[in-house]
Amino acid sequence: MAFVRQEERSIRSLELPEILSGLMVLFIVLWEACFEQVADNLESRDAFVDGSHMLLCGLVWFNTLVVLFHFLGEWIRKGRPGRYLGLQLLVGLVASFFFSGGVWEFLPGWAFLCSLVLSFLLGGFSIVNIRAFLRARRRSPVRGGRGWSPAVMFFSYMLVLVVVSTLVLLTPGATYVPVSLVDAFFICASATSITGLSTVNVASTFTPLGKLVLLLDIQVGAIGVMTFSYFVLMMVGKRLAVRDTMSVSGILDQQGVNVVPALLKTVVFITLLAETAGAACLYFLWQGNPGIPQEHLLGYAVFHAVSAFCNAGIDIFPHGMQQQGVTHQYAVQVVMILLVLLGTVGFGVYLEGLTRLKQRLSGKRPNRRWSTNSWLVWRVMCLVMLVGTLGLTLLGVWEPSAHAAHENGWFNVWESLWNAVGRSAGFALTDIREYGPVYQLFLCFLMFVGGNPAGTGGGVYAPVFALCVLEVFRVLRGQTDVELHGRRIARNTVERAMATVVLSIFWIVFTTLLVLLLEPSIAHSPYGVVKVLFMEVSAYTTTGFDLGAVGQLSSFSKCIVALNMLFGRVGMFTFMLIFIRQKDPSPVRLPETRLPLN
Repeated sequence: MAFVRQEERSIRSLELPEILSGLMVLFIVLWEACFEQVADNLESRDAFVDGSHMLLCGLVWFNTLVVLFHFLGEWIRKGRPGRYLGLQLLVGLVASFFFSGGVWEFLPGWAFLCSLVLSFLLGGFSIVNIRAFLRARRRSPVRGGRGWSPAVMFFSYMLVLVVVSTLVLLTPGATYVPVSLVDAFFICASATSITGLSTVNVASTFTPLGKLVLLLDIQVGAIGVMTFSYFVLMMVGKRLAVRDTMSVSGILDQQGVNVVPALLKTVVFITLLAETAGAACLYFLWQGNPGIPQEHLLGYAVFHAVSAFCNAGIDIFPHGMQQQGVTHQYAVQVVMILLVLLGTVGFGVYLEGLTRLKQRLSGKRPNRRWSTNSWLVWRVMCLVMLVGTLGLTLLGVWEPSAHAAHENGWFNVWESLWNAVGRSAGFALTDIREYGPVYQLFLCFLMFVGGNPAGTGGGVYAPVFALCVLEVFRVLRGQTDVELHGRRIARNTVERAMATVVLSIFWIVFTTLLVLLLEPSIAHSPYGVVKVLFMEVSAYTTTGFDLGAVGQLSSFSKCIVALNMLFGRVGMFTFMLIFIRQKDPSPVRLPETRLPLN
């Protein structure tokens, strides 16, 4: 027993050096990537004998040695160390091999890049270890109370991600030309909220490091910072606490905590599968295209596949989707439309579909009825696409505008379908400013309706809007409940849908009036009100379509729009719960009275 206790003390004494050395590794990697322009030295053997990189070598070797002792101690004490510690040791050993191969010159120059990537992963383990280290050494009793709500945690994680990404984009290694703090914050908020609005040209402003930061913001922002963190913990063998499970369930709009582990696996599996398939298709379709730099073809394919599936609307073409060789490449556009649709559907629908498929493959007979959620999602999504495509097509032909699409009937129909499907993505084949105000306002309405819950789309969500319409018809018909798919929709669900739509309308009107007040030059320009309203709807619904108003904003107005994008990603109803604590239902009901409404 004394030997075991002594062994436990020796293991715990290794945790602090392990964390500190890992944090120093992470700091030096970020310093080299952001300030030393390492992209110019990737093929140079001299990069390994640079002073900062030699220090990084020593820290990696030291960190790996400490983890090795920790691993052996756990092996002696428990007989089988955890998978998380084994994964950390594996990354450290591989990183040490690449460093050794570069220093003693038995590996080529590309080992320098591999050493940086592996060092970044090794340093990332230290951040995960800090939470466990502090929790294990907490001396005070557990505090009572309800703690932070999932809304507060989700918004806090997003804000931290935006701030860290902003600091990285302000470094010399992330940009070709310097950007202001406000512009860096704006584009990071846009990427994290998967919106697509930008005050700078992404292609000509950011280096590969800057574009990688935006890509990570898009990916993590789409599936959720907490969702990604909890998935990693679950994959390395750590069980989620009930509170963590309820947090993920609330963020992904799923009822019940028993589906959360399967839902987390579904989120990551579908995301990686769709983005990998989309990137492969784009890679082969863009081969030989003069509008795509062939030396960076894989990077272009991966970036746009991720941006399309996440409904982010950010591209790295100098002229956007109007780039020569891109606008009329219909096979590529079909792939991107499919990616946008796959991201919009919602991970809850995928989970149900995979569950039913698994039952069929195992010989079981699944339930003939799909859930009401899946039934409603597919029907509303098809209806919005049909109505949106038809409405935009007719307006593109009949409404007088500067756009020449009506001269080509096929392209007008195709672009209408593109905009109707991409109402929450923001990719524009042509300049939306050339259309008339009616077309723009109808597209505004489609953006407001948006995608589906637990998906990568934005807006108030099409099923939520459909419930509001059904509630209006229920009142007009004098019915007691909203009935759908042979079911009675829960009253609190309908009330939340109505509150979401009403709060969203109030918020969009308020921010539109505020920006018009702060930007009189835009307000007094032709169709200035339409431009600002369109921009605010696009920001709140995380779409990314723009009529040119973003580039004319002052710094303060840019911050307002950036926060609007983050609020829209969280959801206005969820965001209001940050400030308003819900009360338990009271058993006492007051007497009823009536008020005149006509």
